[in-house]
Amino acid sequence: DRFEMLGLAMVAAYKGIPVAHLEGGDLSGAIDGKVRHSISHLADYHFVTNEDANRRLIQMGISPSRVWNFGSLDVELATKTEARKLRDKPYILVAHHPIENEDENQIEEALKDFATYNLVRIASNSDYGRKYGAENYPPDDYLNLMRYAACCVGNSSSFLKEASIFGVPVVLVGDRQNKRLRPKNVLDVPCEASRIKRAIEFQLGNTFEPDYIYFKPDTAKYIASKLNEIFNV
Repeated sequence: DRFEMLGLAMVAAYKGIPVAHLEGGDLSGAIDGKVRHSISHLADYHFVTNEDANRRLIQMGISPSRVWNFGSLDVELATKTEARKLRDKPYILVAHHPIENEDENQIEEALKDFATYNLVRIASNSDYGRKYGAENYPPDDYLNLMRYAACCVGNSSSFLKEASIFGVPVVLVGDRQNKRLRPKNVLDVPCEASRIKRAIEFQLGNTFEPDYIYFKPDTAKYIASKLNEIFNV
């Protein structure tokens, strides 16, 4: 769903180079949704992460013979990452990408009331000319920070996918992930300080079992096998 991939998909389509698209058919409330659907229409083969996305692509006119639900590669990676605590004290993990018509300072205002927790603020993208957070970690470290967080706060898609398999409480802020498939550990709130604060307080007292809506075993193996079959490798 990244704009960097849209240009490549366009060039490939004009050159007759086959495109395999990962995670098409999902919905989200920001520009990512439009880019994702655009790439889907330019692509030839589609590896989706859930049944809703599978049906949606077919409704968009894509042949069912070119769509496979093998689950999420991101979630599969999360299940295979060795568990390792990186922080001793309780912390809240914040990963938020600023979008138009929302004020990320509302999150900061809400977090002032949780002084007993350390705050880990992951660096955002800057698609709308604004940034939030400054911390960067390798994938395995980020996954383990998520795994052991007291609560995750923000609008990262990882809070819907990877966090679902860990069962970590999530407060999903604003409209960026609007209409995406929701696991049971996610609580939606508007980007308003008072609502975010109450949601964090509620989620800090919750525990969840892993949710498998984005997970299927051996995702990478099945995708690789299907690509080998398609291209006769």
